[in-house]
Amino acid sequence: MRHARGIHYAVLGVLSRSPDGIHGYALKRQCERALGHFWQLNFGEIYRVLDRLAEGGLIEQLLLEPCTNRKLYRITAKGRRSLDAFIVAPPTDVPRPLRQELAVKLLFAGPDRMSELLHLIDYQRRAYMRQLHSLESQRRRLRRVPVGAVVTNLLIDGAELSVRAELAWLDDVARKLNEQGAP
Repeated sequence: MRHARGIHYAVLGVLSRSPDGIHGYALKRQCERALGHFWQLNFGEIYRVLDRLAEGGLIEQLLLEPCTNRKLYRITAKGRRSLDAFIVAPPTDVPRPLRQELAVKLLFAGPDRMSELLHLIDYQRRAYMRQLHSLESQRRRLRRVPVGAVVTNLLIDGAELSVRAELAWLDDVARKLNEQGAP
Protein backbone atom coordinates (compact mmCIF):
# COMPACT_ATOMS: atom_id res chain seq x y z
CA MET A 1 0.00 0.00 0.00
CA ARG A 2 1.36 3.38 -0.86
CA HIS A 3 2.12 5.22 2.37
CA ALA A 4 -0.13 8.25 1.69
CA ARG A 5 -3.04 6.08 0.57
CA GLY A 6 -2.64 3.90 3.65
CA ILE A 7 -2.65 6.85 6.03
CA HIS A 8 -5.62 8.36 4.20
CA TYR A 9 -7.69 5.22 4.81
CA ALA A 10 -6.29 4.59 8.29
CA VAL A 11 -7.46 8.03 9.42
CA LEU A 12 -10.79 7.53 7.64
CA GLY A 13 -11.13 4.16 9.40
CA VAL A 14 -10.48 5.69 12.81
CA LEU A 15 -13.00 8.44 12.04
CA SER A 16 -15.56 5.80 11.09
CA ARG A 17 -15.41 4.47 14.65
CA SER A 18 -16.55 7.84 16.03
CA PRO A 19 -19.94 8.53 14.40
CA ASP A 20 -20.54 11.59 16.59
CA GLY A 21 -17.24 13.09 15.52
CA ILE A 22 -13.81 13.41 17.05
CA HIS A 23 -11.37 16.31 17.45
CA GLY A 24 -7.80 16.26 16.19
CA TYR A 25 -6.06 15.46 19.47
CA ALA A 26 -8.38 12.53 20.24
CA LEU A 27 -8.04 11.37 16.63
CA LYS A 28 -4.25 11.28 16.99
CA ARG A 29 -4.58 9.23 20.19
CA GLN A 30 -7.03 6.85 18.51
CA CYS A 31 -4.66 6.48 15.52
CA GLU A 32 -1.82 5.65 17.88
CA ARG A 33 -3.99 3.09 19.63
CA ALA A 34 -5.18 1.49 16.38
CA LEU A 35 -2.00 1.79 14.33
CA GLY A 36 0.47 1.56 17.18
CA HIS A 37 3.95 0.65 16.08
CA PHE A 38 3.09 0.55 12.40
CA TRP A 39 2.64 4.24 11.70
CA GLN A 40 3.67 7.14 13.86
CA LEU A 41 1.67 10.20 12.85
CA ASN A 42 2.34 13.75 13.95
CA PHE A 43 -0.34 16.42 14.28
CA GLY A 44 0.73 18.20 11.09
CA GLU A 45 0.37 15.00 9.10
CA ILE A 46 -3.04 14.23 10.61
CA TYR A 47 -4.36 17.70 9.86
CA ARG A 48 -3.07 17.55 6.27
CA VAL A 49 -4.89 14.24 5.81
CA LEU A 50 -8.03 15.69 7.43
CA ASP A 51 -7.91 18.65 5.04
CA ARG A 52 -7.61 16.33 2.02
CA LEU A 53 -10.42 14.12 3.27
CA ALA A 54 -12.63 17.18 3.80
CA GLU A 55 -11.78 18.54 0.33
CA GLY A 56 -12.84 15.21 -1.14
CA GLY A 57 -16.13 15.26 0.76
CA LEU A 58 -15.16 12.11 2.70
CA ILE A 59 -15.43 13.83 6.08
CA GLU A 60 -17.11 16.92 7.42
CA GLN A 61 -15.85 19.47 9.90
CA LEU A 62 -18.08 20.67 12.68
CA LEU A 63 -17.18 23.69 14.80
CA LEU A 64 -17.02 22.40 18.38
CA GLU A 65 -16.15 25.59 20.21
CA PRO A 66 -16.52 28.74 18.08
CA CYS A 67 -14.24 30.85 20.28
CA THR A 68 -11.35 28.34 20.12
CA ASN A 69 -11.82 27.16 16.53
CA ARG A 70 -11.71 23.61 17.82
CA LYS A 71 -13.30 21.28 15.27
CA LEU A 72 -14.89 17.88 15.29
CA TYR A 73 -14.37 15.65 12.28
CA ARG A 74 -16.94 13.10 11.19
CA ILE A 75 -17.05 10.65 8.29
CA THR A 76 -19.67 11.35 5.61
CA ALA A 77 -21.77 8.82 3.71
CA LYS A 78 -19.39 9.28 0.76
CA GLY A 79 -16.45 8.63 3.10
CA ARG A 80 -18.10 5.46 4.42
CA ARG A 81 -18.65 4.20 0.84
CA SER A 82 -15.02 5.00 -0.03
CA LEU A 83 -13.74 3.20 3.08
CA ASP A 84 -15.98 0.19 2.42
CA ALA A 85 -14.76 0.00 -1.19
CA PHE A 86 -11.15 0.24 -0.03
CA ILE A 87 -11.62 -2.53 2.54
CA VAL A 88 -12.95 -5.07 0.02
CA ALA A 89 -10.67 -4.10 -2.89
CA PRO A 90 -7.59 -6.27 -3.50
CA PRO A 91 -4.40 -4.77 -2.06
CA THR A 92 -2.47 -2.61 -4.51
CA ASP A 93 0.92 -3.01 -2.89
CA VAL A 94 3.33 -5.80 -3.59
CA PRO A 95 5.99 -7.24 -1.31
CA ARG A 96 9.30 -5.49 -1.75
CA PRO A 97 11.93 -7.98 -0.63
CA LEU A 98 15.49 -6.78 -0.34
CA ARG A 99 14.56 -3.14 -0.86
CA GLN A 100 16.95 -2.09 1.83
CA GLU A 101 20.25 -0.34 2.01
CA LEU A 102 22.14 -3.42 3.22
CA ALA A 103 21.17 -5.37 0.09
CA VAL A 104 22.72 -2.67 -2.10
CA LYS A 105 25.90 -2.71 -0.03
CA LEU A 106 26.12 -6.49 -0.36
CA LEU A 107 25.67 -6.27 -4.12
CA PHE A 108 28.42 -3.77 -4.71
CA ALA A 109 31.02 -4.50 -2.03
CA GLY A 110 34.13 -6.20 -3.28
CA PRO A 111 35.74 -9.22 -1.61
CA ASP A 112 38.07 -6.88 0.27
CA ARG A 113 35.04 -5.43 2.10
CA MET A 114 33.60 -8.69 3.45
CA SER A 115 34.89 -8.13 6.98
CA GLU A 116 33.24 -4.71 7.06
CA LEU A 117 30.04 -6.18 5.65
CA LEU A 118 29.94 -8.71 8.47
CA HIS A 119 30.08 -5.80 10.93
CA LEU A 120 27.24 -4.12 9.06
CA ILE A 121 25.23 -7.34 9.24
CA ASP A 122 25.75 -7.38 13.02
CA TYR A 123 24.65 -3.75 13.16
CA GLN A 124 21.52 -4.57 11.15
CA ARG A 125 20.83 -7.55 13.38
CA ARG A 126 20.88 -5.29 16.44
CA ALA A 127 18.44 -2.93 14.71
CA TYR A 128 16.06 -5.82 14.06
CA MET A 129 16.40 -6.99 17.65
CA ARG A 130 15.41 -3.48 18.81
CA GLN A 131 12.43 -3.70 16.48
CA LEU A 132 11.40 -7.04 18.02
CA HIS A 133 11.67 -5.46 21.46
CA SER A 134 9.51 -2.55 20.30
CA LEU A 135 6.88 -4.95 18.94
CA GLU A 136 6.80 -6.78 22.25
CA SER A 137 6.36 -3.46 24.07
CA GLN A 138 3.47 -2.65 21.75
CA ARG A 139 1.94 -6.05 22.48
CA ARG A 140 2.21 -5.43 26.25
CA ARG A 141 0.50 -2.05 25.87
CA LEU A 142 -2.34 -3.72 23.95
CA ARG A 143 -2.91 -6.13 26.82
CA ARG A 144 -3.88 -3.12 28.96
CA VAL A 145 -6.47 -1.86 26.47
CA PRO A 146 -9.98 -2.81 27.60
CA VAL A 147 -11.27 -3.19 24.03
CA GLY A 148 -10.28 -6.32 22.11
CA ALA A 149 -7.24 -5.76 19.94
CA VAL A 150 -7.29 -9.01 17.98
CA VAL A 151 -6.53 -7.45 14.60
CA THR A 152 -3.77 -5.22 15.94
CA ASN A 153 -2.21 -8.28 17.57
CA LEU A 154 -2.40 -10.05 14.20
CA LEU A 155 -0.59 -7.10 12.61
CA ILE A 156 2.07 -7.29 15.30
CA ASP A 157 2.36 -11.03 14.63
CA GLY A 158 2.91 -10.30 10.94
CA ALA A 159 5.52 -7.64 11.68
CA GLU A 160 7.29 -9.97 14.09
CA LEU A 161 7.36 -12.80 11.53
CA SER A 162 8.78 -10.39 8.96
CA VAL A 163 11.51 -9.22 11.34
CA ARG A 164 12.36 -12.81 12.28
CA ALA A 165 12.60 -13.70 8.58
CA GLU A 166 15.01 -10.79 8.07
CA LEU A 167 17.07 -12.01 11.02
CA ALA A 168 17.19 -15.52 9.54
CA TRP A 169 18.27 -14.04 6.22
CA LEU A 170 21.02 -12.03 7.94
CA ASP A 171 22.23 -15.21 9.67
CA ASP A 172 22.31 -16.98 6.31
CA VAL A 173 24.19 -14.11 4.65
CA ALA A 174 26.76 -14.00 7.46
CA ARG A 175 27.24 -17.77 7.36
CA LYS A 176 27.73 -17.80 3.58
CA LEU A 177 30.12 -14.85 3.67
CA ASN A 178 32.13 -16.58 6.39
CA GLU A 179 32.21 -19.74 4.27
CA GLN A 180 33.67 -17.66 1.42
CA GLY A 181 36.64 -16.92 3.63
CA ALA A 182 35.94 -13.45 4.89
CA PRO A 183 38.40 -12.73 7.71
